[in-house]
Amino acid sequence: MKASLKALYSAGIKHHFLPSLAIVLLVSWVISEQITHRTTFANSELYQDVVERWGAPILQSAPSVRYVQSATVFNSLAAMPLSSQQVDVRAKMNYRKRGLVYFSGFDFRFIGRYEVQNPHPYDIDTVFVFPLQECKNQVLLSDLKFEINGKAAALEMAEDGNRLVWTGRLKPAERFAYTISYSGRGLNSFHYLLDPSLRVHDFQLAVRISGGDNFDYPDGVVPANQISAEDDSVKLVWNYASLESGVPVGLILPSERSYAAIVATMVQRSWAPFLFFFTGILALALFHHRPLRFYEAYLIAAGYGLFFVLTAYLAAFVHFYAAYVISMIFVLAMLTGYLRAILSPAVGPIALGLGISFLLVPTLAVVLSGYTGLIYTLEIASGIAGLMYITAQLRFRSLIDRISSHLLTTGQKHAP
Repeated sequence: MKASLKALYSAGIKHHFLPSLAIVLLVSWVISEQITHRTTFANSELYQDVVERWGAPILQSAPSVRYVQSATVFNSLAAMPLSSQQVDVRAKMNYRKRGLVYFSGFDFRFIGRYEVQNPHPYDIDTVFVFPLQECKNQVLLSDLKFEINGKAAALEMAEDGNRLVWTGRLKPAERFAYTISYSGRGLNSFHYLLDPSLRVHDFQLAVRISGGDNFDYPDGVVPANQISAEDDSVKLVWNYASLESGVPVGLILPSERSYAAIVATMVQRSWAPFLFFFTGILALALFHHRPLRFYEAYLIAAGYGLFFVLTAYLAAFVHFYAAYVISMIFVLAMLTGYLRAILSPAVGPIALGLGISFLLVPTLAVVLSGYTGLIYTLEIASGIAGLMYITAQLRFRSLIDRISSHLLTTGQKHAP
């Protein structure tokens, strides 16, 4: 037994197995480091670049109404709770891709309907204040419309540039109905902040999202009361008849699958299937009495590792699944053609089978993570069926006898 193990080790050395494995390990390490760096980069410089080019997370504060009694001298305005807030946000996902990283960009239309009523027995002068996000130049506020009681009105920009204001007089028991709408685009999340110092009456926020449904909630926000999903869309509704004070509401919008994590998992596991792949190549070389030259073994290992490099960098320019298919077809064709050229044209189907079994199947199991067990079960079943067919062939028995004789001879040479 000891002699046989020594013979196997000697065969591995003779066919340059360890340096070939080192090539695959080196490729795995380099790609893993690049992806880790890229993910960290995406959380800093790359993210900031996307914010500047596309838009920022949306943080929309609720408007406020301030008032003072008409024809009086005043130093400050008193706050008046809104009697109704009905907000409708319609968002369409427009994912922004930078390299392997997808950012949750979205286009949206904001429509807010607000009402306020004069509770006093005298006229009051009111000012309607609609806050604007500080990075409004990145949100790209557009198509702004404002109405009072169904009639178009003009809003003025406050001196600080962060608020839109409108002033008007309310008679006793009179009601103003404000409607403000605008279009914009944002990134990752939408927050709507109610004034925490005022009571909330008749509040409803409805967010309709198309293009994704895997939403989440940021820290500190109140979850939606109602959620309904259909196909590739979702609707969330926050509905409160009355609250003692305002609360933050909102969500993190749907995100694309992280393909960087998939590539990282594939390369980190690549060494294990390569062991079986290269062992199969060694068996083919022994069968054809053709030991692998050192450069042939290294080129085979480099070709195997090339799949992961090509997939990672090609996915930066085309969709990940397209990059995966293109890379797989290219590498399998390259490896099969090379083994046919250096060993024998007859090894083509077997070489292709080794590539499918120990490159396609392991990586496909990572891509289709929900079906990993089924994929490996099907591979094992097909492998057993294939082995049954092969071991029933006369040529296989001849190969086993030849390998046994070779190991025995080598073992005797190494025996003390």
